[in-house]
Amino acid sequence: MSDGSGGAGGAGGAGDSGSSGADAASAANAASAAADAVSQAVDALSSAISSAVSSMAENVGLSQALGQLGQALGISAEDMQGIVGAAVMGAITGGLPGAIAAVAQGLIGGSLSEAAHDAVASSGMPAAMQAVADMAINSFAQGVPGAFNAGNLQGTINSLAGGVLGGHVPSAADVGDVARAISGLTDVARGAFNDVAAGGFSSATDAASAFDGAVRGAFEQGSRIAQDVAARMAEGRGVYADGGHDALGNAAEQLAVSTARLIGGN
Repeated sequence: MSDGSGGAGGAGGAGDSGSSGADAASAANAASAAADAVSQAVDALSSAISSAVSSMAENVGLSQALGQLGQALGISAEDMQGIVGAAVMGAITGGLPGAIAAVAQGLIGGSLSEAAHDAVASSGMPAAMQAVADMAINSFAQGVPGAFNAGNLQGTINSLAGGVLGGHVPSAADVGDVARAISGLTDVARGAFNDVAAGGFSSATDAASAFDGAVRGAFEQGSRIAQDVAARMAEGRGVYADGGHDALGNAAEQLAVSTARLIGGN
């Protein structure tokens, strides 16, 4: 009887152990489901904010839309128009990798627009033609958060050096790398856009169209590269320049890598 009772007790213990294991698995599944739900909610919120800003931008313009978002977040309208605004928008929609990609895109766009303006100024085109080409370049820059004010290199570098874009104050070396990368991309782009200007134009419209296409094409390439660099960092694959692009692409990649190291602390 006592042996049977002991056996029964052993069986009961095994049953309790199985029940505990099932409870743990159930709890783990519930936690995973909750994490997924939170992640989906964050994604939905990010999409909603992004859509709302996009809708505002269509109605009142990107600058005013960013200003309104900055007011809601307690950030000055002036800061929202610059590289800080690009970081905020990127972080809202993509966390730290989103902020890195957005800042890199703003810096790339600013470097390209500055180089294009320089090429127009030194082109020898008639003043009226230059004015229209400059308008097309400004129109591009105003559509890229942070790009329009990125031409103010000292102000941008001051923002970067102040640590406002990440959780740490970057080193002087990291800030210097970004500054050199901005200059490097601007120099390469200036050469490319000088070639565009040398083509000759029959009208101001042709000049504007040529520069608009050249700047936007270069930015599309640079934007993709910046997103790839941010994704590599997010996935833990390291932050470095692979190269293998054309001269503009390689310079844009170096700027994106320098930006990722400065903001991400890598």
